[in-house]
Amino acid sequence: MITLFGNLESGNVHKVQLILKFCEKEFTRVDVSQVRSETSQPGFLSINPIGKIPAIITESGDVLSESNAILYYFGSDTSLWPAGRRNQAEVLRWMFFEQYSHEPTLSVIRYLKNFTEHPDQHSEQIRLLTPKAERALDTLENRLGKTAWVAASTCTIADYALYPYTKLANEAGFDLRGYPAIESWLEHLESQPRFIPLNEEGAVYVATFEEYFDKPV
Repeated sequence: MITLFGNLESGNVHKVQLILKFCEKEFTRVDVSQVRSETSQPGFLSINPIGKIPAIITESGDVLSESNAILYYFGSDTSLWPAGRRNQAEVLRWMFFEQYSHEPTLSVIRYLKNFTEHPDQHSEQIRLLTPKAERALDTLENRLGKTAWVAASTCTIADYALYPYTKLANEAGFDLRGYPAIESWLEHLESQPRFIPLNEEGAVYVATFEEYFDKPV
């Protein structure tokens, strides 16, 4: 069975839950938290030396990390990966946008505001990131004002990549009521088969960090 390492507060972990549920893959989850510094513990680093969540151990025992790579691994044999190099390149284009312009602004602001001990100490960083996050949302709004899905005529893994931290934008201080095309897209994606909401458990079993990494060899 697949093992997913991560916590339900992470938008990147939610991407993995989305694709595993879409593909009807059963999985267990090991609760790993960056806030508790568990991603820097030797046990976790032995699985993912990059020290980031999510990471998975596949059914064949291979380790894979980086949320968008995991989306491709499971999604490339499904309807979420379109035919044709040009269409596939468009999916990748929006996944790169998510990783370089969207997630590094929205997710970081959310983290600084909600998961640090003294958010006020990060006010300058938040101030600098805010216009970049606004540009990312404006770019997505403009795109979705012209097409129902981000990268193709149907839902793709690019939509799954962009969903979590867009949905969580309110926790970063952005009111999505000012982005009607984004709101419509979110609702559309949430109506897709086997969709799992943020913070909902999709695993058949959840192990604590200690339970998994302190188990006898």
